[in-house]
Amino acid sequence: MVEVLFLIVICILIRMEYKVYNTFLNPFILISSVYSLLILVNNTIAVRLGFYEIDNSSIMYIMCFLIIIFLVSMFFNKVIYKKNVVVKDEIKQYGDNIVNKDFEILIVFLIGLIAKCISLIQCIQVYGINNIKGKEFGIFAHIGSLAIVLVPYILFLFLKNKNKFYYIIIIMVLYINLFLFGGKYTIFITTMYILIFNGIMNDISIKKSLKYFGIFGLGGILSFVGIYALKPIILLGKYDKGEFLESVGFSVKHFAMYLLSPLISTNYYFNNRIDMGEGIMIMFTVPINIIKALFRTGKYINPVITENVPISNYQDTNVGGIFAESVYESGFLVATIYIIVIFCIIYYFYNSSKYKAKNVALTAYMLSVVTMLFFGNFFTVSGIFLNFILLYVVEVILRNKRFKYMKNPLKR
Repeated sequence: MVEVLFLIVICILIRMEYKVYNTFLNPFILISSVYSLLILVNNTIAVRLGFYEIDNSSIMYIMCFLIIIFLVSMFFNKVIYKKNVVVKDEIKQYGDNIVNKDFEILIVFLIGLIAKCISLIQCIQVYGINNIKGKEFGIFAHIGSLAIVLVPYILFLFLKNKNKFYYIIIIMVLYINLFLFGGKYTIFITTMYILIFNGIMNDISIKKSLKYFGIFGLGGILSFVGIYALKPIILLGKYDKGEFLESVGFSVKHFAMYLLSPLISTNYYFNNRIDMGEGIMIMFTVPINIIKALFRTGKYINPVITENVPISNYQDTNVGGIFAESVYESGFLVATIYIIVIFCIIYYFYNSSKYKAKNVALTAYMLSVVTMLFFGNFFTVSGIFLNFILLYVVEVILRNKRFKYMKNPLKR
């Protein structure tokens, strides 16, 4: 019955949110839709496969946090940005700025892509190709972030001029790099980022939204299966049907665990605490570690939760989504304030994007991260934080009319 109540309440709020913003591409609808789908799948299907049920109390806590996000949304729309309308001419101008600076964007993207390739070679040399997942390091890894933050611009430019097929080739090279590094969340967030950016730029309809996210869902499953099933074949250089089918079976089960484990673990994380001082430090990992790096004090904060929680009789996890992890690290009061502040920032940029066509790419990236918050608190991940900063700089450059365009030698 709690699941039914949850779905009814969230569906009503989604309907209200859609009537206000006239789009599904907004923070509340994205995060609440993901939670609703996964709770429904887990408590009706996955429990029959051996996964633990998500407790009623956990579902209610999640619903309360989602309601808080909805209230933040209404506050920004009705109070901060009241009586604003979407100005399509400004969106068009934003797109024109991208087209006018296509050569600069391409050059910077290629610099980032080359850096990611160098970083890949470095990691293979140090750790071996079988052990490079999450092992990017050094200046080239940071420069490589330029390729990720600019990739939707590259696709946008290709869609404007489909004769430039080399745009698709360099996007494929980027995805091969991400695939070899094996970072699932990086692939998912990057793909969502591309879809949401182009959805905002083209003001896609409900039908197209569902179509694109259906394609993303299928692509996400295939990418996940590919990482676990095809990568061993690529690395070993040989194909064995039995081993391949076994790898496919494992990858499908692991995919289910990847999606559902953060929600099942909320049963524990909502009802237990670590030391508040230590937990709050984790919640602000990135700024604290930046300060430590500047003053060379060492002892960096590690945001990874060390306590694993069982999600079935044979599996466990150490991730619980942004809501449960925040409560586990600081308690309900601090976690509530933390969520409010984060989503105030998100809705500030979202509304400036929607009503003033400012920070469109930054907003799209934020929305892609919001979609993945069911998995963990990505605001404690330095790579995500760096991408926010890089995108803000890119947005400032795009708006700067004094920035002179370089002559593109590729244009006739």
